[in-house]
Amino acid sequence: MEDSSRNDFKYLFKILVIGDVGVGKTSLIRRFTRGYFAENITSTVGVDLDSRILNIHGDKVKLQCWDTAGQEKYRSITQSYYRNADAVIMVFDLTNRGSFASIPQWLMDVQRYTSKNAVKVLVGNKTDLKGAKRMVNSRSAANLAEFEDLLYIETSAKWDDNIETLFTELAEQLRENAKSKSLNRFNNSNNNDSVTKKGFSIVSYMKRLGEKLPIQNPSTFCRI
Repeated sequence: MEDSSRNDFKYLFKILVIGDVGVGKTSLIRRFTRGYFAENITSTVGVDLDSRILNIHGDKVKLQCWDTAGQEKYRSITQSYYRNADAVIMVFDLTNRGSFASIPQWLMDVQRYTSKNAVKVLVGNKTDLKGAKRMVNSRSAANLAEFEDLLYIETSAKWDDNIETLFTELAEQLRENAKSKSLNRFNNSNNNDSVTKKGFSIVSYMKRLGEKLPIQNPSTFCRI
């Protein structure tokens, strides 16, 4: 669903990727935007930007992926990039319980600095490290997502597992949100009751994601 054109697009969305240092934010973005995985990547200093254009139902959608530093010393710098984000991806490492415990703090920043309409996704990364190395089970992460009204998916940048699904589904929802917003503005400006806003079912969205999730009944941990 990728389009090679870099400047010809209909929709542009800002995607902020946040989380503790070492959870795989840079690897996740590079796998999506450049199609490769590198074992050794230096930690991001401040903020980095990469992008990719997808063809979503005939519309070219450009996703700007903002890779933020996870170190505490850069927190005040990266917070300025939260504004105008259309979506926020909060990443934790499935093999590092501390990174999962930090999610509520990251979420506080998201709630403080981003629009309430921003799509929020919780991502458990590094599913390639299974067995004894896994420290956060799917149910715990799903429960947090349910409590905080987040979407949830598990990924592996190394194995390219669910990366395309994550960003493609996110692009689809953002496109639908943008179309609904435009339709709603048209409706208000024309005061025409016959024009109705097209809704988007997050439950349906999560069911599609859930087909690739190792979690039972994904619709039970998604609320609108």
